[in-house]
Formats: sequence, C-alpha cells, structure tokens
Amino acid sequence: MGSRAVLAIAGLLASTVASAQSICTECIKIRVRRPGIARGPAADELDTKFNEIRLPDGSYRGFTANGHTYAVDGRDPWSMGGPRTPVLAPGAAGTYNECGQWLNGTELSGGVVYGFIHAERSCNYALNQTHKSMGMATSADFGMSWTPLGQFLTGTDAPTAGMSTGEGDCGIVNGQDGWLYAYCLRLRDWKTIVARARLANPTPGNWYKFLNGVWTSPGLGGDATGLDASESVARWRSQNLVAAFSADRWFGGVKLQLSADKTTFSTVPEPLIPLDDVNWSRPAPTELVAYLSTTNFDDGSNQLDDAFQLAYVYLQPGEAFDKRYLVLREVLVTMTPQPVNPQVGLELGRWYSASNKDRWTTTGPVPGNFSSYAWERSLGFLMTRPASTQNTTKLEECVSQWPGHPDHLLTGDGECSSNGYTRLRTAGWVYTTQQPNTIPLYRCYNATEMHHFASNQADCEGLGQMEWRLGYLLQN
Repeated sequence: MGSRAVLAIAGLLASTVASAQSICTECIKIRVRRPGIARGPAADELDTKFNEIRLPDGSYRGFTANGHTYAVDGRDPWSMGGPRTPVLAPGAAGTYNECGQWLNGTELSGGVVYGFIHAERSCNYALNQTHKSMGMATSADFGMSWTPLGQFLTGTDAPTAGMSTGEGDCGIVNGQDGWLYAYCLRLRDWKTIVARARLANPTPGNWYKFLNGVWTSPGLGGDATGLDASESVARWRSQNLVAAFSADRWFGGVKLQLSADKTTFSTVPEPLIPLDDVNWSRPAPTELVAYLSTTNFDDGSNQLDDAFQLAYVYLQPGEAFDKRYLVLREVLVTMTPQPVNPQVGLELGRWYSASNKDRWTTTGPVPGNFSSYAWERSLGFLMTRPASTQNTTKLEECVSQWPGHPDHLLTGDGECSSNGYTRLRTAGWVYTTQQPNTIPLYRCYNATEMHHFASNQADCEGLGQMEWRLGYLLQN
C-alpha cells in the first residue's frame, strides 16, 4: 500500500474517533414511560425485531415473525394486538431460506416497500445449528405479498454441524445521506458488522461492508470490521445520529449507543431499563428483554423524533419461549447544553385488578394490562443506576408465594425472599433524602383486600395504611 493511501486511512480513522468523542452522551435526558403489552402470550411469533410501516389511510401495519412472517394491522402504532396474516414462508428444501424468513426491517420508498429478510438454512435447532444470511424482497401492496430479489449479505463461513454460522439478524436504517445501512450479527465471533448500499439502488450485489476504514468489501461473502454496537438500530433525526439499542447483562440493562459516523459508537452511561440478567436459557428466575426496535409515531419508520416508541420481546420470570409478549413503551429524549445527573428516569406506575384484589406497583410489563388490570396512576420516575453524589436506595419488585390472590410488593432490595415473596426484578433507585425535582414514595398496605402498594401520599390516598417511606423518586 502506498504512503498516500496509508495517510488517507489514518486521517479517516482519526476523524472517525473525533466524531465519536464529540457526542456528549452525559448531556442526554431520557424518560422511559410505562410499558404496554400489545401481543401475546405467543409461541410461534415474536422471534425478531418488530417493525412497522404507515399505510396510505393513516393506519399502521406491523410485522412479526418466527420462521413465517405475519402482518398485523392497527389504527395506531401501538394498536398491534389484532389478528395476523401470513405474508412470508420458509423456502424450498436446499435454499438459503429453507428454515424460515423473518422480516427484520422495511424501508418505504414511494409506493414500493423494500423488505430486509433474515433467512436460515441447514438448521437443527436442538443442536444449536443453523446458518444465517440476509435476503431482500419488494412489495407493491404494503407488505401483503412479496417479490424476492435474493441474498444481499452473506458471511465468510459455511454451514457447520453443531454450530450457528453466517451473518444475519440485521437492523436497517436510512442514514439520510444517500445510503441504507445494515447492522448485522456475525455468528463466528458474535460481533456486529455493517454494510451499506445506495438508497437509489439497494438491490443484491450493491451492498459493501465496512472493513479497515473503507466500504469496499462485498456484501456477499466479504469480511468486515467488528463494531462495538448492536444490530438494533435507528436514526435520531434532530441530532443526525445512529442509535443502537441492546439488552446487555454486563452493562446492567438496556444500553443506548450513539454514532455520528455510522461505525464508532459512544455509550449513554445509564441504562434505559435496569435488568438483572439476559438469560436465554428458559425458564429462568429473571425476566428476558430481547429483539429491541424503535418506531416513529408519525410514519412507523425508525427515523426517530425526540419522542418515539420502543418495542421489545418480553418473557416473564419463570416462563419459557412459549409465552412471548410484545411490549411497547414511549421514550422521551432531550439533548441538553450540559451534563444531566441523573440522566434516565423509568416510570413507576400502579395498576389495579378488582378480581385479583391486587394493586401492582411496577416499572415492568403487566400481563392483562387494560383488561384484568386497569391503569390507576403514575407515581414518578425511578433512577436506573444509583446516584453518584447522593445516597440512594435500590428497590425490588416481588410477588407473594402463598395460595390465593397475588400480592405484588415494592420494597427495599433483598427484602422479598426474607418475607416469603418471589423476586421479579430490580425496579430502580430512589434517593434516601429529598432532592430537587423529587417526591416521596411510601409503602402501603390494604388490610381489607390484603395487598401492598405504593403511593406518593403519606395517607396512602385513603386506600390503606402507610408502612414506611421507601425514599424519594424523580417527579418528572
């Protein structure tokens, strides 16, 4: 390689690092609103990123998949609980998609929908064996029927007995710079890689992977540089940043990363949602959050405004993959002129079931929301990490183990098991003393219906007796 080429690549890498460092990840205020369960429990769908498009009549069409892909229509982007229609099926034996087609992402261009389809072949799931790649198709009827275009991204390895191989699970985002970007999982080392194609012609053969600072490695069979990011991506429009979302056990929750140059990512220091584990061996004592994706409320795309919809597949503690739920929740983000502390607030809400005689105070999803459990009120926002400068208390959620109606309890960390309750999750953190923009949180007990709940009022709103103050949570 000539000296000019070396200097050019060095300059590109230097500018890449500089652009990543220019993002003030500590300057972002985030509020994650209450979760709503839109679909489930289901065993034969919700096995990939949920994605949506807006239809000409103003309604929305979502896509859920598990080998087969289904279309679901709703009046609003959160109204995704209706019947499903199959739109993609596994291919013929011996083809690259013989084990299934999962529609991972869509890009609407005029009256044509480009579909980006995770495909698998040579599968024996009992042995954790499959080979992944990505295909494309187009639709002229907004996703109800598809014309296949073939593979646009494959890895460097081949199907191997007893192993998961290939590249797939891609998230697609329009960089609004003339390019479509595909962020994909590479199975050989569990790294994320990225490829791109011109928006004007994103068909197979026109995709090139990012390798050693340049976009010249072919999408079909080429190598790529591993990135420190997730394949669940979107674009934050007001900041012109690519946003990557992941459930990360080592980070302690749902991680948000941001990139200005599409290849180097900086991490927001606090989780959007705290998680005790990300355990795919089910059933497990902890909940599972997986397959994160995001939706613009206006057009269903992943071009995000400062308020957007976060979607993920959810499994309750103690349950297996035969009971998957689709969870949708609003996220509000604001870039501020200076660092914010704390950055993230997670809404604590209260639900009530008259039939169960149970008030459930939680930051997590509630099966039966708006049917067996009715929404009562928001109590404020918990922190997702302990504060760095003030004393904080960690709260956990749990449920009673004894027969009869459930008693959901919000209490101090470590107090569930000692009182005969099963732990559900880390709820978040509260201040031990009052701080600006905080309100009190009390633990209460209703002796008539024999259930615990939380309240911002010392008189427990007349619904029970106050036991003690849990701490102070963020008001907004």
